[in-house]
Amino acid sequence: MESMVTSREDGETQTHIGHTVCEGPGQMRLVLTRPYHEAGHIVEIPREDIESIEPVEHTVLGETPTPLCDG
Repeated sequence: MESMVTSREDGETQTHIGHTVCEGPGQMRLVLTRPYHEAGHIVEIPREDIESIEPVEHTVLGETPTPLCDG
């Protein structure tokens, strides 16, 4: 399942969408799936920079995924 990870680094908010590869105590590694030109890249996000991690609904490529709702 894809996740949307929102982080803040140097006062700038970034949103990454992809699959979690590793979730360690110091950082999270994510294989990006969106946007298409970044698909396959791995990002390492320090835990202290992460503001939220939300699972997203499956969508076709080209559509913006939305966070899953409870219920």
